[in-house]
Amino acid sequence: MALAHSASDPSLLSGRSTGSSSALKNAGARALASSGSAANLTTNNYDKMLREGKFHDYVAPNVRPAGKSTNVALADSTAHDLQSEIHFPLPPTPDQEKRFRMTSKPPGTIHVHHGLHDQTLPHKDFRYGMPGCKGVTTEDVMKAGQLVGVAEYKNSVAERVYDSLKKEPLGKPYVRGHSLRMLPEGFGNPSGVPVDVKRVIFPVTAEPETDEHRAMYKKTHKNYAPGERIERSYRWPRETQDKNFAFGAGLAAAVEGAGAKMALNMDVDDDGAFKRTRLVTKVNEDYRHVQHPKFGKKAHPKQGPDGPSVGCDYRFGIKSSISEYTAASCIKGYYDLADQLPDEDLGRCTKPGRRNVTSETRAFGVPSVRTDIPAPHPQKRSVADECSYGDEPSAAAILNPQRFESKGIADREFLVRRPKEELQALLENAPVENVDFESLWEDGVRLFDDGLPLVSLDALLYLQSQRIDGHVAKTHKGLHLTMTAQ
Repeated sequence: MALAHSASDPSLLSGRSTGSSSALKNAGARALASSGSAANLTTNNYDKMLREGKFHDYVAPNVRPAGKSTNVALADSTAHDLQSEIHFPLPPTPDQEKRFRMTSKPPGTIHVHHGLHDQTLPHKDFRYGMPGCKGVTTEDVMKAGQLVGVAEYKNSVAERVYDSLKKEPLGKPYVRGHSLRMLPEGFGNPSGVPVDVKRVIFPVTAEPETDEHRAMYKKTHKNYAPGERIERSYRWPRETQDKNFAFGAGLAAAVEGAGAKMALNMDVDDDGAFKRTRLVTKVNEDYRHVQHPKFGKKAHPKQGPDGPSVGCDYRFGIKSSISEYTAASCIKGYYDLADQLPDEDLGRCTKPGRRNVTSETRAFGVPSVRTDIPAPHPQKRSVADECSYGDEPSAAAILNPQRFESKGIADREFLVRRPKEELQALLENAPVENVDFESLWEDGVRLFDDGLPLVSLDALLYLQSQRIDGHVAKTHKGLHLTMTAQ
């Protein structure tokens, strides 16, 4: 592709000049528009490698993979990289948004607030506000009551008796009656010999505080030295000097459960005696029940013994006769069902070109539990792998673990039927004594009643427990059964 005009052509700068960069952008835009290849200048790595045949998608060639690929130029060259504003011009700012941008105004343009654009202003003689009628001027107000000549002299003579006129004459300072005599050096006393400020802030010759002063500051300001233990001046009894002394009541004098029983029993006093019955008047007792309701009971309405004699649907107050609109109708409004439904574009993108529209009914993305891929072996799985492969225990298994879960043995292992040699090896390694394996094996085979020489460990444990129960019953002659029945 070649440019129709040179970027340095003087004809590009005709009219008002807005800078060389703006001219180059316009030249590049015209060149792209003339060639018709403005939309085919860039691609991405995925399409480029797929077009060049560097990989093939045999699974779903018509389904585009998720994610975003890096954009690359088709005709990448040094000229394209150095003059990207010519070969790849930026889109212009929309007209309705230009007024909000500070950089969209050419040099020499008067800046106007974006709220005043395209706004018709009134003529220059227009004045805001409401015109008022002309009344008394300020000069007339200030001269109102002004006295002149003999009237003013009579008024001044009449006001001489006021103390405020003597001490606070108009246009003069306040007169306090002091006879001040200023020295040649001025008012005030001399400061004397200057003292270093450092010595004042941090005196090194000051005497240390006495123990009496420190004790006073400890009492009034809690001013303890760093790391000093707080001394409350307690007078401990002589018994506390014993090294085995401990606070609280001794265990020998305490009765187990007596404190909780006394706290929960409301009918007795602190000494354990029952409360004495007091005779009071019925009027005072009724008043107490009405004014102070019991815990968990509703308050008395104080409208008679049975409450107000009105129905359950009665409403107090006077019905409004001004308007037919109620508070509920004002809150809910008068809208039909179509107006109350949410908008169709609620929760959806309304910008063209950004909506994911598809005719497929499948679910996009990957499942939370990755049962679609083979799970790695638990011994080779990383501790940082947060992916769930569907082989992890559920919440119920974690809250209620099996009997031998801590040893890695599940309950289903006890129900697996095993051959004789394997079961005999398990029992030999278990710390169980006086076990007749041969007789247990024969009874276990007959217990399943299918003729297969396979017996589960659970069946052997069941038979062994039955033999222990029979041995106990024979030894005690049914004594344990009698005690259980009792």
